[in-house]
Order: sequence, then structure tokens, then C-alpha cells
Amino acid sequence: MPAVELRSGGLALVARHDPPEGEPPAAGPAAAVVCHPHPLFGGTLENKVVHGLARALRESGLHVLRFNFRGAGGSEGLHEEGAGEREDVRAALDKVAELAGLPADAPGRLLVAGYSFGAWVGLTVALGDARVGARIAVAPPVNHYDFRAIAEAPTPPLLVAWARDDEPAPAAPVERFLTSCAVPPHTVPLPSGGHMFHGQIAALRAAVAGWLASGGEAPRGETRGA
Repeated sequence: MPAVELRSGGLALVARHDPPEGEPPAAGPAAAVVCHPHPLFGGTLENKVVHGLARALRESGLHVLRFNFRGAGGSEGLHEEGAGEREDVRAALDKVAELAGLPADAPGRLLVAGYSFGAWVGLTVALGDARVGARIAVAPPVNHYDFRAIAEAPTPPLLVAWARDDEPAPAAPVERFLTSCAVPPHTVPLPSGGHMFHGQIAALRAAVAGWLASGGEAPRGETRGA
């Protein structure tokens, strides 16, 4: 996928633009940013879950931007435990809006997706950005980071996916997080696959694509992987 220039606070970040492959949506998000897992544990934009999310989004007609947080995978700078990384997400949202040709302040036209650490950082940024019209959290590490503000936000619509045998992001805390949400998210509990979603990427892609096709308002339910 084409490399793009992405700068965050004076730092050059490695980024890839995944152009849309499906029909563009008539309403709702037209572009998305996908945030990778923790860089100190090998997370980059090349992660297979990140790739799976990006594929589902671009096949749904969205422009997608994957990027490496500062200090990861060739991006300049150092890891900042979330503070600097939030600036990276803001820069990525600005860039993908530009790539999609969206007005600078178009409300609800962007989507933020994040996997593990990326879910915490990305969805935290989404709280303060009216351009974000949908959120996706995959394996949210609610046992390591504070997700209370994310849970308290009634909008925009939220999809949460997790594996029931995940050890770094165990199912029980994730399920408690779900019950604490001001508005029940669309849930995608996968029966196996662990934190890396082994054998479950296709199921995850299908769930995300179906949710987007429904306008982000599909009823909650279980999606089982093959």
C-alpha cells in the first residue's frame, strides 16, 4: 500500500494509506485510522490484526491510514506511554481526512479503530474529536489502562471484539467494561484465538464489515470464528 508522509509534533512517522476497494458509504465514516498494539512488545502497522481491520474497512469503502507510533517501526522519536502517541493519532486523523478529501471539520465522517494498546490511545483521542463517528476496540486492555471515560461516552457507536481465551486482555475485565458502558456496544466475543486472534481474523473482518454495513447499529450478539 502507498506510503504517505505523516508528521506528528515535528516527528516523521511511518504510515501507509489503504485506498478504498468497496463502494464509498453514503453516510457515516468515510475514512479510518487503525492504531497498532504496544510498540514495546513488537506492535507495528504490519501486525496481522491491524491488517485484518484495515482490510475490512477498505473493503467497506473507507480510506484507511495505518501508521507506526513514535519510536516504533522506523518512526522517529521515543515511546511516551500514551501521551505522545495521542498526538500521533490526532495527526493521523488529520491526514486520513485529507486523503479522503473530507472537509476539515466534517462531523462523524471518521472512524478510529485500535487493537490492544492502540484501542486505549485511539479511543481516548476519539473522545474529543467530533469528526469521529464510529469506534472499534479489539482486545481492549481494560486491566492495564483507564477506560472509564471511554465507557462513559454515549457516542459515537462502539464495537468491541475480544477472544475468550485472551491472557493479556482477559475476558472477565472486558465483559465488566462492557456492562459499564453508558450505551451498550456491539459485541464480538470470539471463542478462541488468544490475544493474537489466531484463526479468527476472518471472523473479525466479517463482524466489522457487517457492523459498518448496518450503520453501526446492529444488535449485539456473538460472532463465532471458523
